[in-house]
Amino acid sequence: MEKVVHKEKPQESYNKDKRYRRKTALTGIGLLFALGLIFVIVIIKFATSGGTSNMLSFTMFPSSDDAYKIAEQYISPTIHSGNLSFSEDRYQFAKKSDSVFVIKSDVTGIDEKGQKVKTNFSITLKYDGGSKTNMDNWTMLDMNEVAE
Repeated sequence: MEKVVHKEKPQESYNKDKRYRRKTALTGIGLLFALGLIFVIVIIKFATSGGTSNMLSFTMFPSSDDAYKIAEQYISPTIHSGNLSFSEDRYQFAKKSDSVFVIKSDVTGIDEKGQKVKTNFSITLKYDGGSKTNMDNWTMLDMNEVAE
């Protein structure tokens, strides 16, 4: 006796092939959607980080110059003189801990009588993260000023 092998009907074979293609197409579409979503998230992060200087730098941690610029922004409103001149090339900088900085320097201004007034200051700042050039990302912990 001969064994009889039944072949699939052409319609069933076509339907299986169609289901397989549909499944792989949906998987491909899902993968493209996921990659597109990741791309959009990266673009949004780049746009809100302040540009390439913060995104592409190897260190997101502020330098002494970054901390000094923020110190100037905290000190300026407290000095009651005009034409403030900070000695940017002569300041002392120290790190107390991972994100706490101490800046010591001086600022020269002109008072109401036209006299030059030099004020020595010491300020302790804590970096809270984010854009290192944004004053809102820093907290002033201590500030001392002594006019000469």
